[in-house]
Amino acid sequence: MATTLNKIVYDILETVHSHVLPDDIDVDSRQIEWLVNNQRALLIRNEYNKPGRVIDHNLIQDLGCVEVEMVDNSVCPDISTSGCYLLRTVCQIPNTIELHHKTAITRVGSPDRMNDNYSFVSYDQAIYSGSGKFNKNNNFAFLLNNYIYIKVHSKKAAMLKYVNIRGIFEDPTEVGNFTCCTGAVCYTNDSPYPINTWMIPYMKEPIINQLMMAKQVPEDNSNDAINDENR
Repeated sequence: MATTLNKIVYDILETVHSHVLPDDIDVDSRQIEWLVNNQRALLIRNEYNKPGRVIDHNLIQDLGCVEVEMVDNSVCPDISTSGCYLLRTVCQIPNTIELHHKTAITRVGSPDRMNDNYSFVSYDQAIYSGSGKFNKNNNFAFLLNNYIYIKVHSKKAAMLKYVNIRGIFEDPTEVGNFTCCTGAVCYTNDSPYPINTWMIPYMKEPIINQLMMAKQVPEDNSNDAINDENR
């Protein structure tokens, strides 16, 4: 069963509370959320930067229908226009996890899930993409300054108002700034948290240890039975 960020934070707080008197503890749940997100990002980078690892769908989040607009190719369109245009997301997308061997963006395409994805390439590759004999009609997407740009080669794609974007994002809570086509937000802290189940214990342990050390909680290695005999 999928867990949530609220559940993970609660479990961590309960563990720390069990070792510290309630009056002695002052831990902000937002601090724990930040620690959880950072530890998750570290685990994902360590695991999926290994060659041959296939991204698990449990890590992927969906940004729903992201609005796009037509923009001039020029970096400074107010001063000098190129006369050529790209589609670009109206808003910036959340930072993605840094992976060496693959992109953390798993889909850019039309909101129709049954349509083909656009070919996702680097910015440097995008400059030359679509100039070949066999790919001149393809559409290419790339990430630049946290915007998704789409180099379109068909009238149908050029008329798009929305695109669907999926990926592994560094801070899952930022997906809450996006809305699905139904109008509901794409993420809340009660949504399934995007993590592999096996990662959760490895994520929680260092966070709990860090919080305990911050509170200077001594480790209890005593034996209650022996203490009772000495009373």
